[in-house]
Amino acid sequence: MTQLAAVVGATGLQGGSVIKALYAAGKFRIRALTRNPDSSSAKSLEQKYPGIEIVRADLDSPESLRQAFRGADVVFGVTQFFQNDILEKVENGDTDAEFTQGKAMIDAAIAEGVQSMVLSSLPSMNKVSGGKYSKVLHFEGKHKVEEYLLSKADMIRGYPVHAGAYMQNYVGNSRRSAEDNAVEFSLVLGASDKLPLTDIENDLGKIVVYVLEHPEECLGKPMAVCSGYFEAQDMVKAFTEVTGIPARHVQIPYEYLGSEDLAQMFQGFREFNIFDGMTDFAEYYEKRGVHLTTPAEFWKNSGWTGPSE
Repeated sequence: MTQLAAVVGATGLQGGSVIKALYAAGKFRIRALTRNPDSSSAKSLEQKYPGIEIVRADLDSPESLRQAFRGADVVFGVTQFFQNDILEKVENGDTDAEFTQGKAMIDAAIAEGVQSMVLSSLPSMNKVSGGKYSKVLHFEGKHKVEEYLLSKADMIRGYPVHAGAYMQNYVGNSRRSAEDNAVEFSLVLGASDKLPLTDIENDLGKIVVYVLEHPEECLGKPMAVCSGYFEAQDMVKAFTEVTGIPARHVQIPYEYLGSEDLAQMFQGFREFNIFDGMTDFAEYYEKRGVHLTTPAEFWKNSGWTGPSE
């Protein structure tokens, strides 16, 4: 029988990637969860993927989650640290706001008899860094949700997936040089500093499908959704190689981020391998029939040729 997959955050980058891959696999019925089923984004999903079900669900409403999960075999779950109301709670001292969302999601899934949950999570930067970087709250909150999910192994099968920094963020951190019209990509990391990169729109869903198709191999094992560790300038070089447009890496001070959370995240990327020392991501997945996007492929697929200004 075809499994019913309920996808939290269906109109976001992660949920959209998962729906895309589940639909392409042709083995799942899909229930797309969103806070506003009448939004243009939700309507677009219905048009793009005929036959999917759009259902209202709010991570801050446990009852809506129970209703949305009812009858589902598997849930893709993601929490929303950078949602305005969560950020407000954190700023007011509630550092467990994201965990509260995640716990409600897991409890609702268990209450409705959901068999499996694939959870978008992250490692603890505090643990990875030996306590050096303890304020990367969006990592810590997600990791705490992951620990809670895995502690319920007798009630629900847990499958954590960990993404790297989004390749898509290079687009938002770009501008045209007033001097020579080259595209400048601004990062707090130095050109040769390395960071884990993920094409979140295209690759997260591929790994979620792989996990669901190989449940025993992946059970309880955090799966890295990452094309590899790249120098910060590699995306910039690939942009020029693909488009022929001059580009340069520009390092900016950490203060420009305006966030200790993000500053410590990038410092952690620079100094530590957050994926248990694993670096051969592409080789690992290629052996399993899954191809993850390279920087050059990202720019080619996107068709993006730089900002207007």
